[in-house]
Amino acid sequence: MNRETNVLNQLRKTIAKQFGKDIKTATDCDNLVSVIIRDCKTNISSQTLRRFFGLIKTNSGSSHFTLDLLSQFCGFSDFKAFRNACNDQELELFFGNSEHTNHNYWDRSEQLCKQIIKSPELLISTHHRLMSFPMARKYFMENHPLRDLLGSVYAQYFSAYLKYNMSNEAKIFAYGFLFQSSFLLQNTELMELYYKKVKETELSDEVHVIPAGLKYGVQLLYADFTGNDNLFKKYFAEMKKTRVRYRKASEKSVCSFESTVLESLIFTNRTKEMKFLIENNIFQSSNDEDYIPSKRKETHDEVWKILCAVAYQKIGDRKNTERFLNQINLKNLGTGWEKYYSLLYYCVYFHSAQLEQKIECISKLKILIGETYFSYYQNFLMEFSKELEPFVVGGNNVQA
Repeated sequence: MNRETNVLNQLRKTIAKQFGKDIKTATDCDNLVSVIIRDCKTNISSQTLRRFFGLIKTNSGSSHFTLDLLSQFCGFSDFKAFRNACNDQELELFFGNSEHTNHNYWDRSEQLCKQIIKSPELLISTHHRLMSFPMARKYFMENHPLRDLLGSVYAQYFSAYLKYNMSNEAKIFAYGFLFQSSFLLQNTELMELYYKKVKETELSDEVHVIPAGLKYGVQLLYADFTGNDNLFKKYFAEMKKTRVRYRKASEKSVCSFESTVLESLIFTNRTKEMKFLIENNIFQSSNDEDYIPSKRKETHDEVWKILCAVAYQKIGDRKNTERFLNQINLKNLGTGWEKYYSLLYYCVYFHSAQLEQKIECISKLKILIGETYFSYYQNFLMEFSKELEPFVVGGNNVQA
C-alpha cells in the first residue's frame, strides 16, 4: 500500500467519524450527500461518493474537486491541508512528542542524524523503526541524506525509502546516492546496476532541480569511468540543453543544477566541462523553500568552494585554486557532510601545503578513509605517501 492510498483511507475514516457512522451502503451515500450540501453549501453526487468508498468498482481516482470538498467537510481547507495533517501526525509519532518544538521536524531530524553517526547500533535500529513510518522515512532521507555514511549499512536506508516512494524524482534521488556509494567503494557491478536505474528514469516535470542534476552527474561519471568518450559527449550535450530548463529553479534553490552535476564531474579529469559548469553556474537569488534553515545554505556554499578548488587544481589554475582554498572553513559543513567533503579538500590542499602540513594531510586522509571506507581515496593516499618518502625518515609516518 503506497502513501497516497494510506491518506485516502484516512480521509474515508475521518469522513465516517464526521458523519457519525461508517459508509457501507448506497443509502449511506445518499444521506452523506445531504449533510455535505448542508455543511459545505456545495453539491456532490451520491454516485461519486459510492465510487470513493468502493461501493462501485472503478479504475479512475477521485477528482481534485471531490477530494478538496471531502477534506473541507472534515474541517480542512483542501485535500493538500488534510494530507499535510496526516504527514505531521506520522512525523510526530516517529520523532516523538516534544514541547517548544513548534513541529520543527528539521531540527529533530538533524539531532537524529548526529546520534546515528555516533552509534552503529542506533543506525541499524533507526533503519528498522523507519520501516513502519513511510512519511517519516521520506522526510528524513530527502532532507538529511548522510554522505559520510555512504560506505556503511546506511545505504540500505535508500532502498527502504523507495518502498513507498517510486516517483521519478524519488528513484533518481535514491539510485543516484546508491551509485555514489558504489563508486566510492569501487564496486563496479553495483555501479552499473544503479547507473542503469538512473538512466532509465525519465526526467519528468515533477523532478526537482537537484535530482535532475544528479541524474546527469551519474550518467557523466559512469561514461567517464568506463572510458566511453562518445557516451560522455552525448550526455554532456544533453545536460547543456536541460540546464536551461532548470535555470529558474536553480535561482530559487540552495544548490544549483550546475553545482550538482559538478559534484560528480570532480571525480573525473574532464577539465573543460568542469570549467563550463563553474563559469555558467546559476547562484541562488531567491528562496522558495522557507523550511530550509540557513545552516544548509551555509553548507552548500562551503561545498561549492571545495568543488571549485578541486576543479581548478585539476585544470591547473593555481591562482583560483588558492583563492578558493583560502576561503574554505570545514567547520561550516553540516552534519553528515563533513567527512565526505573533507576528503576532497585534503586531496587538493596537499598539493599546496608545506612539508609538515602535507604529513598532517596524509594523517587526516588515513583517518577519514578508515572511518568512511571510501576505498576510492586509497590511491591518493599511496601517491601522497610515496611523494613524501624521501623527506620522512624510514617513511614510517606516511605509509598507507
